[in-house]
Amino acid sequence: MKVTSAAGAAGALGALAGCAGGGNGDGNGGGNGGGNGGGNGGGNGGGSEGASFQYLSAEAAENSLTKPHFNESVKRFNEQTGHNATLQTASYSDVRQKISSTVSAGNPPALAESGGAGIEFWDDGTVPDHGQWIEGSDYPDRWSTAAEATADFRGNWWSAGPLRHTHSHLGIRPKMFSQAGVSDPSQLETWSGFYEALQMVDQEFSNAIAYEETGVGPDLESYWGQARTAYTDGADPWIRGEGANPEVLIDGDGEEGDRTDGMIKNTVTLANQFSSNESASRGDEEIPSLMLTDRVASFTYMTENFTRWKQVKEDVTFGWNGGDGDVMALPVPRLDADYGAAIGISELEGLEGQHGGHVWSLEQAHSVYDVGDQAKMDAAWELNTFLHQDDQHVLTQYGETYPASPADLPMQQKLLEEYPDMPQNFTKVLEDVEQYGSQYNNTGGPWDVWGTDQIRWTDINETMSQAIAGQVQVENLPQQIRQKVDTTLEERN
Repeated sequence: MKVTSAAGAAGALGALAGCAGGGNGDGNGGGNGGGNGGGNGGGNGGGSEGASFQYLSAEAAENSLTKPHFNESVKRFNEQTGHNATLQTASYSDVRQKISSTVSAGNPPALAESGGAGIEFWDDGTVPDHGQWIEGSDYPDRWSTAAEATADFRGNWWSAGPLRHTHSHLGIRPKMFSQAGVSDPSQLETWSGFYEALQMVDQEFSNAIAYEETGVGPDLESYWGQARTAYTDGADPWIRGEGANPEVLIDGDGEEGDRTDGMIKNTVTLANQFSSNESASRGDEEIPSLMLTDRVASFTYMTENFTRWKQVKEDVTFGWNGGDGDVMALPVPRLDADYGAAIGISELEGLEGQHGGHVWSLEQAHSVYDVGDQAKMDAAWELNTFLHQDDQHVLTQYGETYPASPADLPMQQKLLEEYPDMPQNFTKVLEDVEQYGSQYNNTGGPWDVWGTDQIRWTDINETMSQAIAGQVQVENLPQQIRQKVDTTLEERN
């Protein structure tokens, strides 16, 4: 690993329906007294006496702009419905602990963005069957396929779904790649081309990082996106089949096992060759400041969110711009037949794949919690609908405050109509999702297995992070991951 001192600081809408992974809210309110959730209001019911309840959101804590916006939206919801919802926030790293502690204390919020933890609480009855709200509503018809696949678990509805999706991409510093000799970003289309370019950047910028892996376990969704590029047609790289009797591909036999194992090794091999000593603890939030100061040239955790870049450099330029751009989004390179031999991973030799990436969805899934009061739970569902369908909330949040793709399909269309001149990273993501469809998919949502979060965050990601830190040998990595996954499935499934 390289040592550095830089530690710290339009048609796309239909294609989103081809993703798989998270969920969305009810279209007809469901509040105590009705609610008619349309595109402009998201609910105007509530009855003569409104319900008082808590809403726990991690998205609202994402940056300095999101919490004021969510507060204002919840306030408008209360004014329109007569309910009294109160916003609580927790970071994504803390939200599972917070929801667990409130459940243990017997006072969970009525609505919480608890992600995959909601499946576990649905299993023990803390989260009620969401079919009572979904059936007869606008959903699942208004959901992206990503949203629907997550909200459904073996034919049951456990979730109100996420409010939004983001999609993992390759992010590069055009100025550094062009100075190193890359004349056109199309040279980075394949893993072989990207690997060659990284060596050029590494040689040209001896004091910079050609490629930084976001190798801390909670941010190794970068690997999840990379893994898909060894496959085509949306094939899952890890677990397939019926949830009650899953087929695990990790450390498996034949070509499918080779593709999965090869990409596991690829992530660690690239980190070992090009990334910093801090890579195993590197979070994605650190990358913009590193890249915009020529300390990092590329990473694979780029999304459509442009505000985090503008917060570092107000006049940041997106795109190639003749090789002089500040940052550019590209699809994660696709596997080509020559790459395995080039990087020394025999499992990948002669194999090909297609561009793809991870779709954030299950991670942001909302659930209504059983608070012992049906009126409060109905009102919580009504708020969930409002946050999915209210123009003022959705368009401002995902067009300005926290750029992303709404999980509600009609709102995706409205967003593009309202903001026709988005930066290159936003438009490129939607263009790629349209072109490659099911290759952009959620990791874990479609598996329908108990212990999904344990498998993806701990068994896979933490073990890979340990390998990036040098604590697990690359050759033994697929076997170690497989043993942990098998144990989780045996204990939980």
